[in-house]
Amino acid sequence: MTLLQQAADYVSLEELMQKLGISRRTVYYDMEKINDWLKTIHLPPVEYVRAAGYYLPDESRKGIPQLAGQLPVQQYYLSPRERLAWLAVHLLSPADGSLFVHHLTDLLQVSRGTVLKDLNIVRPELESLKLKVAYDRKQGYRVRGEESDKRKALTYYFGQIFGSVGWEQALSRSEDPGSLDPVLDLFPPMKPDHLKRVYRLIADSERTLGVELTDEMVFNLTTRFLLYTRRIQNKQLISIDEDEWSVLGRMPEYEAAARIAEGLGDLFDAAVPDEEIAYFTMHLLGARVNRMEQLTGSEEVIDKLRDAAREMTDAFQRHACVFLPNREAMEENLLVHLKPAYYRILYGLELDNPLLGNIRSKYGEVFELTRRSAAPFEELVGRRLDDDEIGYLAMHFGGWLRRENTEPVQRRQAAIVCVNGISASRMLKSQLEDLFSAVDITAILSLRDYEAFEEESVDFIFSTVPLPDSSVPVFVVNPILSDKDKEHLLNQINTVVGRKSRAQASSVQALLDIVRKYAKVTDEAGLAEELNRYMSVGKTWLSEARKPSLADLLTGPMVRVEEEAADWRSAIREAALPLLEDGRIEEAYIGAMIAKVEALGPYIVVAPGIAIAHGKPQEGVKRLGISLLRLAKPVAFSEETRYQVQVILVLAAIDGESHLKALSELTLLLREQDSLTRLKDAGTKEQILQQIKEGPRS
Repeated sequence: MTLLQQAADYVSLEELMQKLGISRRTVYYDMEKINDWLKTIHLPPVEYVRAAGYYLPDESRKGIPQLAGQLPVQQYYLSPRERLAWLAVHLLSPADGSLFVHHLTDLLQVSRGTVLKDLNIVRPELESLKLKVAYDRKQGYRVRGEESDKRKALTYYFGQIFGSVGWEQALSRSEDPGSLDPVLDLFPPMKPDHLKRVYRLIADSERTLGVELTDEMVFNLTTRFLLYTRRIQNKQLISIDEDEWSVLGRMPEYEAAARIAEGLGDLFDAAVPDEEIAYFTMHLLGARVNRMEQLTGSEEVIDKLRDAAREMTDAFQRHACVFLPNREAMEENLLVHLKPAYYRILYGLELDNPLLGNIRSKYGEVFELTRRSAAPFEELVGRRLDDDEIGYLAMHFGGWLRRENTEPVQRRQAAIVCVNGISASRMLKSQLEDLFSAVDITAILSLRDYEAFEEESVDFIFSTVPLPDSSVPVFVVNPILSDKDKEHLLNQINTVVGRKSRAQASSVQALLDIVRKYAKVTDEAGLAEELNRYMSVGKTWLSEARKPSLADLLTGPMVRVEEEAADWRSAIREAALPLLEDGRIEEAYIGAMIAKVEALGPYIVVAPGIAIAHGKPQEGVKRLGISLLRLAKPVAFSEETRYQVQVILVLAAIDGESHLKALSELTLLLREQDSLTRLKDAGTKEQILQQIKEGPRS
């Protein structure tokens, strides 16, 4: 229903199957249930056109939001993943002290067999979180383990629940206190009025700390602190080391946590112990932020984080073979992300990244290059970053990649409302500016910023969440746009701007003329609009070139094998000759690459025995290309032995993106020691090309 409500045109059967991960038969069954429900509330049903897909009529689109809060619980159908999450939540927090299968069948509205099957899925999930599901005849199911691990599990499962339902709905319920969100009704301790009051406590803490948290994070903390307070009431208390408690007590976040605890105590008539305030402090320290007035906390930690940000930026530029613009501003923004990440990892409060799947599928090359560049921060925190944290960092770097040489045309003005944080906002802004050269993004807003925003200052708004009361057109988008998303968005924008193709306009007029001959048209304008919408579906307005692979670029003519080079300058020149001879670069580009090494040192040595020379696109690149020189005798790029190089690659990049797929494949190849050794030991061009074709063996 959400997909249909947010789509401005038809949604194909295949798209519903892909996005929801369900079968064709399930789509048909769900549509039948949706239409039955729409009929009971006197709204038009979902329309279906075989060649186009499903479409929700405007009357239903406008009427559903007002009625959603009035749904009785039995009319809300949990997805399998939601059901598993709620099962885990009830196991961790049984409402009346005992929990048996019949309780779960009533709570989740499923059969006994389904509950037992789901228990077999949830059990190993909880074990991976250091918790064990036990059973006894008197109390039923129980979860055993440390309180800190139980809270982490609750945070994890509530993140899944609100991630799928849309957490903003929980804070925008009707003023009628009896009108509860159907999902919240499944868990009585969580009430919308509680959510709103705790939400305000978190928002007040932002002013105390001089930060702006991401919208998602504010609600995340709201649900956490509400849950934790309920557990405090039940004497399920956290234990914190005394020395750690002492350190936390000296931080500004402790004062903010104390005020939140005081408000929670008043709300639930319960005293919050000092150890719990210290625990709340950990969560505030690890909260993702959009903006920070100043970096507070230990100067020693901030200095180390600043060094890590600088080294990570160096590493990303080196591995991605790019020169990022506005370097100082980028490092400061990275620092704002690294500080909370540092405390999340320090206290074991890592976040799930709801955008991780999209990041890996759409920006896999940026993700891999970011992972390789994260070593300075990993060294600081003493552990390898998980994929969720790498995903957040990749969003940061990806958002900056397209800034060089991009300036939107000042023709239409738009704002972005994004609840996923500044990194996601920046990435979305880059995608939209690439997609719409005539649109100027004038504001990037959080959901709370939007409440005070003057909508009349823009022509339309791109938002990651619905904005039902907007006075200008709102286009609901994903933070990371797929090709299908872009196609839909182009059709929507073109409709608003009024840029239909002449061919389409004439085709619609011709169809109207034919229909008039054989039928009476009662609403010609409506029919024309519907035909326009139908004819827009399936037309691909995008012409994104496929990013070439390493094997596509590094072909036979681009590879040379020589005995030795006189020095590193000669090695770079020799390695670049295939590109020069093929007209991909100018002579000046070779000079620019050599000048950079002279100025910056052997930064181009990216792995033992491997160097990647490169310059800026404007320094003499005509076409994208990569060439390779393999030397039997290493050449020295420095007096230090670690800068002895046998394989020199030359990259000619035309922009900040088109070469990234090839670079990420090379990164994976060089990461594997066996592949790295075989590449350096390859004695012939054929062996090198075979190695490139095979890629890493793992």
